[in-house]
Amino acid sequence: MQPTLKLIAFDLFGVVISDGHLVTHGLLPLLPPTTTKAVVKPYYDAYTGGQISEAAFWEGIGLTLESPIRQQFLNFFELDADLADVTYTLSQRYRLGILSNLGAEWGEMLEARFAFSERFEPRIISGAVQCQKPEPAIYEVLIKASGVGGEHIAFIDDRRENLAVAKRFGMTTIHYRREADAHPFEPDYTIESLADVLAIL
Repeated sequence: MQPTLKLIAFDLFGVVISDGHLVTHGLLPLLPPTTTKAVVKPYYDAYTGGQISEAAFWEGIGLTLESPIRQQFLNFFELDADLADVTYTLSQRYRLGILSNLGAEWGEMLEARFAFSERFEPRIISGAVQCQKPEPAIYEVLIKASGVGGEHIAFIDDRRENLAVAKRFGMTTIHYRREADAHPFEPDYTIESLADVLAIL
């Protein structure tokens, strides 16, 4: 008999937020053409992993915290069109949470814009807990914060690599396939739209 699901955890970018490419689609178009993804990525990874401050991230790519680009790039992103209906329906039966690779301050800025705290608890943001997917430690943080075992959690992510580790903790894995993903892990379920979750859960 399948364990009872109690918590549905959502990735942010590529699941809750329709675009999963924070750097490529959100930030790079606002930067000088000479600033490539290869330049930005090491600072991005260090910031979202909590190893450097947000100020150090912006300084690393030649900007400052005061740059208008900071707000512009976060304003680029929009919620998945099905999110409101899906989370309302799921919330009648389950708790909802977030597990996201994101800088701590950016998480706060998106919270101010979208009020995630009204529907998601716990909200695990990698920069705040200083570890990030697919590191096992961040899944342990989610389990501890939720107070339920991994077998009682379903996790929705647009990257199979992240789901593969979730499965090691007993989680039900749901891949939101927005684009091709060559990682060999086979999730429990694959969805093409967020509304498809309702047919599963």
